Amino acid sequence: MSSISKLFATSGKKFYSLFGEVATNLHQMGGLYLRMAKEDDRVKRKSLLDEIEAMENRNDNVTHKLFVELGRNFITPFDREDIHTLATSLDDIADYIWGTAKQMYYYDIDHHNASIEDFTNQLNNFIELLAKALLGLQNRRNMADLIAILNDMRKVASACDHIISELLFKLFDSNNNMDAIEVIKLTDHYNMLQNVCNKCGDSVNVLESVVIKYA
Repeated sequence: MSSISKLFATSGKKFYSLFGEVATNLHQMGGLYLRMAKEDDRVKRKSLLDEIEAMENRNDNVTHKLFVELGRNFITPFDREDIHTLATSLDDIADYIWGTAKQMYYYDIDHHNASIEDFTNQLNNFIELLAKALLGLQNRRNMADLIAILNDMRKVASACDHIISELLFKLFDSNNNMDAIEVIKLTDHYNMLQNVCNKCGDSVNVLESVVIKYA
């Protein structure tokens, strides 16, 4: 059996189905996060936060199913370590999206800032690309198309990282007269955004590893 055939073997359908569920969950979470960032009404923000939490809990259940399948099946569609690492990185992205959403609400973060709005939009773009990449594996997409998606994902993740750096530089600018408590809250929030960005990068790395091994 060729490498490509092994990658998309019938025995892997359950794994691809579960990764497809994760893709759907993350895509919905990204959309909810984008709506929450643009929402000024705190009551509506709380409602969106509750929806994000529900999606995060749903994603935890799917991740658990992935780990159960990994323990049950001797034959896997690609390396067991890669499956575990990918599932973990995707779960981390969901966790940190929920974490940033909680901070947004409880710290009452004002996202009417061009850089933060840019980051939020870029994050949503990344999640849309990630969903395409995961579904691309499940639906036997051409590897060249998948590589192109991964390249776009890396560019978006790099742009997010650059935005966070600029936000931190501006926050500690000597001309910044912001209240100390506000600086502390925003520093914590930006660090959480950096964690999201790092986990996005991890997901690209493991997907590239799968492509390199089986292309």
